[in-house]
Amino acid sequence: MKKIFIYFIFLLFSFPALAKVKSKDISIPKHFYTDKIQSCSFVGNETFKSKYKKARIESLIDLDWMSEWALGNSRSVNHLNLTGPMTLFAVATHTAIGNNDKNEIDIAKEILIKIAKANVLLDTISRQELNKKPKCWKDGNPEAPCWYHAYEFARDAFTNYLIIAIYLKENLDNKELKIVNKYIEKMYKKFIKPEEFADKDKGFYAMGNGGIPNLVYANWTNNKKHAAKEFNFRFKYIDEVFFDDGYINNNSFRGFRSLWYHSYGLNSALGYVYLAKVWGAEVPNSVMNKITKAAEVLNLGITDYEKFSSRKFDGEQKNNQYKKHNARKHTHQMALAIDTLMEMVTGIKLEEDITYLAKRPMYGIDNLIGFNANCIK
Repeated sequence: MKKIFIYFIFLLFSFPALAKVKSKDISIPKHFYTDKIQSCSFVGNETFKSKYKKARIESLIDLDWMSEWALGNSRSVNHLNLTGPMTLFAVATHTAIGNNDKNEIDIAKEILIKIAKANVLLDTISRQELNKKPKCWKDGNPEAPCWYHAYEFARDAFTNYLIIAIYLKENLDNKELKIVNKYIEKMYKKFIKPEEFADKDKGFYAMGNGGIPNLVYANWTNNKKHAAKEFNFRFKYIDEVFFDDGYINNNSFRGFRSLWYHSYGLNSALGYVYLAKVWGAEVPNSVMNKITKAAEVLNLGITDYEKFSSRKFDGEQKNNQYKKHNARKHTHQMALAIDTLMEMVTGIKLEEDITYLAKRPMYGIDNLIGFNANCIK
């Protein structure tokens, strides 16, 4: 049955269009990635009934993110006290909605409102302030601070908050909705709007390289015009940074972590393309072809790493100075359902990657795209 379903989804993705996406094409799903959230074992069984888990989630309210970030560097981000509780919040809320558990939904609402009232993450460095800070990997130094990480992780954590708010929206009364929306608008103006259509020329990273936050906000505001503009902008960018042979500008050439970051970017693009189809946007042939080739390149890296890494790149590359002991020669473990996404979107099965299978979480939300593809019905 699962094979039939995956084949059906693959056929859905096999007919890309040529025309630009228009607002009249867009059909916004009620819950961002689906019209109906159902109970899903792949998300996990965490609930607010656990005092420890509830306390862990509520730790977000007093989190000093900039102090947490300061413990990291360009090579590694100290993010678990941000992403961990936010993922738990997303999982517990997804489960509450899927089970239509009124008590759990009420607890989720309470925490959502507490976070909004506390203006969590609002004091994080802004996109504009980054212009006054040194770049990540300054002078090729992996120990140099990466101020962009502080901004990026705050933006993506807020995006996950916004997805949770979308799950809960119909359960909020007018007063609660006003509190949450006020916070969302402040966060949107500081963290999403300044970079929503930023001019970049390399790399494809988390949350559709910033495209998924745009879609989540378009969902919250029911703005089809904004969604259409986002799809057209991001398709053009994917077409630029994904090369014809399937390698990704920047991601695929990061030294001992090239395969890790290649799969990171591919997973983000696969999730984005899946959302595009669900939202009614037709994906250009060139984008589909390049993402399909990128899936083949990932399999090449798994089966023949030396051949994968032999591909030369003459572009600027400052974030590839990893020591051998910091190598990550496997699929990114946080791309927890990339095998499902690859097969649904491109028809290509992921080769067996033993290290990836051992490291990836068995359950949860994929924070690189905002949903777990294994929960798609």
